[in-house]
Amino acid sequence: MKSNHPNLILSCIGILIAAAPSQAATVIAIDNLAVGSQSFSASLSGPTATSFFGGDFSDREVAFSFTTGSIDAYLTELKFVTSIGNAQLSPIQLTLSTGTSVPGGVNPVVLGSVAPASSSPITQTLTVGPTIPPVLLANTTYWIHMTVPTGGGIYSIANTNTPIAEPGWSLGTTWLQDPLDPWSELTSGPVARIRMTVETIPEPQAALLGGLGIIALLRRRR
Repeated sequence: MKSNHPNLILSCIGILIAAAPSQAATVIAIDNLAVGSQSFSASLSGPTATSFFGGDFSDREVAFSFTTGSIDAYLTELKFVTSIGNAQLSPIQLTLSTGTSVPGGVNPVVLGSVAPASSSPITQTLTVGPTIPPVLLANTTYWIHMTVPTGGGIYSIANTNTPIAEPGWSLGTTWLQDPLDPWSELTSGPVARIRMTVETIPEPQAALLGGLGIIALLRRRR
């Protein structure tokens, strides 16, 4: 019997696609916290930082780039390894942006700030979780810019030489800057010792889209 509502079935298929269960997955996109060898450390410090001998050691900055894969994802967590240089535990701020050169700066988003709970142990892994809603990463190159906006804290950001990444993802070399020198890239290719966790965005349900094509074919044959 011919239906008096030829679009009814197509409408139902569309509703099923919209209501299909999410297949979002939590993925560690880049991870080198526990692999590779320590190759270099980059200094990071606040505006009132002084050296061990009392000299000025202020406003050291660190940045590194990363490139995403072809599937869009939400950045949910970033861990990094740091060594503590003095007893002033000033918060470390991480900013995400895009751009063709260090440290990015296009459409910046502050991911968050984190400070060590104590000065012991000297080397620690710190975690920053981006603000809500999560930050959406499209298929492009991003920069993570690390600063110490206030206080006199001094840190060393650890680097290694063996990043592990999901297909399509990559981690760029580490850059550093101080008030007297422009940005410079660390030699020999060391990359920041980090672990980046993302939540992938699911594609439409392939089976339901296939069903939509079958229904359309049947309608043409009537």
